Amino acid sequence: MDQEGKKRFSFASVAISFFILIVLPLSITGIIISRGVVKVGEEATQANLRILDENQKQSIEGRAKTVAEAVAQFLDEREKDVRIASILPRNETAYSTFLASNTRGVIQVSEMGLVKVPSPVYREIAFLDKNGKEIIRVTVDGVVKPQDLRDMSKPENGEYGVEEYFSKAKSLAPGEFYFGPVLGYHVNKTEFEAGKNFDGIIRMAAPVFDSSGFAGVVELALNFIHIMEFTDHIIPTEAGMTYARVDLSEGNYVYMVDREGFVISHPLDYFIKGLSKNKVPLPVVDESSYKKYLETGNGIINVAQMGFVDENLPRIHALASEGKLGSFTYALETSRIFVAYAPIPYYGDGFSKPQGFGWIGMTVDIDKYRQLSQAKVEEIQQKVARWQKSSIMVVIVSLILLFAIALILSRGIYRAISSAQDENEIPPASDDED
Repeated sequence: MDQEGKKRFSFASVAISFFILIVLPLSITGIIISRGVVKVGEEATQANLRILDENQKQSIEGRAKTVAEAVAQFLDEREKDVRIASILPRNETAYSTFLASNTRGVIQVSEMGLVKVPSPVYREIAFLDKNGKEIIRVTVDGVVKPQDLRDMSKPENGEYGVEEYFSKAKSLAPGEFYFGPVLGYHVNKTEFEAGKNFDGIIRMAAPVFDSSGFAGVVELALNFIHIMEFTDHIIPTEAGMTYARVDLSEGNYVYMVDREGFVISHPLDYFIKGLSKNKVPLPVVDESSYKKYLETGNGIINVAQMGFVDENLPRIHALASEGKLGSFTYALETSRIFVAYAPIPYYGDGFSKPQGFGWIGMTVDIDKYRQLSQAKVEEIQQKVARWQKSSIMVVIVSLILLFAIALILSRGIYRAISSAQDENEIPPASDDED
């Protein structure tokens, strides 16, 4: 090779060097990204293309048991509160402090998404003398004025007109307490669809004794939203409690039934047992009124009496009332239904074994679940295809630009090197020199 060839970098060498250093790594990166998008899409597809297999059914059954036990634990804690309330000083300061110190978070929708906000566990605390007259009543809104205090020896004087907590509690022994039913005004279908939700309480009461014997009764109004929170934000096939409101149309939801068979928590609030505006119980829905009920939501659902809709509903209630935990799959019209149920093992005042407080039900419409799963898969596949096309286009455009840049840079470097070499060359000897 001649001297000039040894000294000069060829243009091709510089261009190839830039290609290896810049363009080739980007090409490899583009291929990896494209394959990664496809792999992620395949994994997401497999995760969503699900059937309700035996492991998942067992998981849902276990979850129903967990929720039922959590409700029982919550009610156990309320027993402690009513006993504490019975020994509190009977004054505004002690009662106000008691209400303020008992709060729990409830899930709400905000501009930041789903958040938990503190909510009072009790709406009121009151002391009634031995004749049933309220001596002091403090609510979350403040101390009730003396002229607004009530005579609760007459149940009709209560907020809901059917409250017997004084007559029930006054005959109890020290340490015992009364735990009443769910009380609240019924929400019909029109009201619910307009955004209104069931708003209820449970009355708790205990006798109070002093040196002279029976002195009166202390009463608490348990905010029922805290019991509904255990079921309102759960989808049986999904982990966690992250849903503001469950979409019943997907056939994948949780509900709660009391020991008598009445629904007390449900994604559709007009299913929940409640009183009419004139403070009388609404009629229980039967076969003759069921069609009208579906239109209006006016009525009370008792699953023990809903065999005309689904013969398995009374069956589940009977099994749960025996203290049994379980699940099974059955056909209902054109759908296959999976249901898991678990008794709530709370055996406080009047809630004796095996029935306890009631039971938790978790229902999955298997066919809807598969349809929604398939729709999700198709959506993921479309996104993957778009992502893959986008990533390929980005890589191609980047390659073209980088190749052009590499070409320009390599030409400039080649010229600079060539120019430097030309300047450093020793000129040949002149013929005139001796």
